[in-house]
Amino acid sequence: MRNTEKQLKQDYAWNTAAGLINAAEAVVMSMIVTRMTGLADAGMLTMAFAIGNLMLPIGKFGVRNYQVTDVENKFSFFTYLTTRLVTVLAMVIVLCGYLGYAAVGLKYGCDKIGIIFAICMIYAVEAWEDVIWGYYQKKGRLYAGAKMFCLRWIGILLLFPVALYISRDLKDALLWCLLVSVVIFLILLRVSYPKLCSEEDRFSRLLCKKIDLLQIGQLLKAVLPLFGISFLALFENNMPKYAIDAYLTDEIQACYGFVAMPVFVIGLLNNFIYQPTLVPMAIEWEQGRIDKFRKRITRQGVIIGVLAVVCLAGGYLLGVPVLSLLYHTDLSGYKGELMILLLASAFLALSGYQSVVLTIMRCQKALLLPHVIVALMAMVSLPVVVSRYGTMGAAICYMALMALLSLLYGGILIKKLKGH
Repeated sequence: MRNTEKQLKQDYAWNTAAGLINAAEAVVMSMIVTRMTGLADAGMLTMAFAIGNLMLPIGKFGVRNYQVTDVENKFSFFTYLTTRLVTVLAMVIVLCGYLGYAAVGLKYGCDKIGIIFAICMIYAVEAWEDVIWGYYQKKGRLYAGAKMFCLRWIGILLLFPVALYISRDLKDALLWCLLVSVVIFLILLRVSYPKLCSEEDRFSRLLCKKIDLLQIGQLLKAVLPLFGISFLALFENNMPKYAIDAYLTDEIQACYGFVAMPVFVIGLLNNFIYQPTLVPMAIEWEQGRIDKFRKRITRQGVIIGVLAVVCLAGGYLLGVPVLSLLYHTDLSGYKGELMILLLASAFLALSGYQSVVLTIMRCQKALLLPHVIVALMAMVSLPVVVSRYGTMGAAICYMALMALLSLLYGGILIKKLKGH
């Protein structure tokens, strides 16, 4: 087997594993919490993941896809690294501000605040890891970054039930997981980075470089639309949970969170299928091989459709029994919500892929307006719908919003491709 074929198989294998772990992390932790400390704690954990998913885009700032498709090396890795320092600090500052507001305005208790803080800081470690992962991917070693992600989360998931069993306190268990996340990340970075970095990017040389604020500013300006898109996308995805948090109970939040877990399944499966193709697609676009570029887009659209059919069929036949068994909770009254959310998942995956393709085409500015429209509609409609129709209203409204987003993105993509 040629080395490139072996490496490509490694990329797909480890990226697939990372995608599965990313999909499973909240599921596994919620299963454990439901059995050990109860449904109310599971509801708080669901809300913590929702807030964490809103904070994570601030830390990542939409840089990853821009970084790995920067085939002209417009920005150095040192610029990407120092920019990530700025964005992670911004993430922590925003988180502290939100927790202050939650304590005073939303009357969150110390336990709920501690749970949210721990999950968000685990995601802050992930934001740091992401820039290294992007560097490895651009070096043709996608598997190396995926392996770091997998091993770090495996460590967290192995520790979590032990820490929760000993402490019987969700907040304390998550703080131990945060400590382990930091330690594993630093160890894996120390082992992998010296083997894969170029001479210019060695630790000793990076430490001697002067931070270029102008370059950081230019990079932040270039990816600002991508940040806006990723932030608004996760805001839209979690808006039903914010509305449920405002109008319903932690127990209902937990049940909605359980049936909403599969929402990201199609998108994550789709992501680890197309992620290894991003650099080749960027090269094809740069070299003007538009026919091949279009074929890749069409093929991925078909893949999303097939994944949607399979997931909807599986959800209809097995979804509620399996989820009820996993979470040790009777979810028989949520089958309608599950099916609607799985359909929403297909639209979410499609719009996510359209966004990535348009980023490769460097049309990221055109992506912001559709998200602004959908986010505003979510803010206006979801609180009203959830207060009147509960979780079914949340599911239907979310599905309609994701369908609208994919329609708007599709129109932009067709228009841009017609010009080439």
